[in-house]
Amino acid sequence: MRIINIIETNTDNGINGIESFGVFEEQLSQDVVDKAEENFKAKAIENGASEDDVEDAIENGYYARKDGYTISIVWSSI
Repeated sequence: MRIINIIETNTDNGINGIESFGVFEEQLSQDVVDKAEENFKAKAIENGASEDDVEDAIENGYYARKDGYTISIVWSSI
């Protein structure tokens, strides 16, 4: 099984939160990817990203502010 993790961190407290989206069936994987990306985009915008920045952030796998806040989208497997 593959997992998409949305990880929020900052330099003051380390990890603020992790949300995970499991890909249980390959044929449904695009639905899970879409939900994870929507979650990532919403959190990035909520934390200062512009609509234009969000698409680049998805491509890069992370969004970072100058004050140390970062949100990352990371794949893992179990």
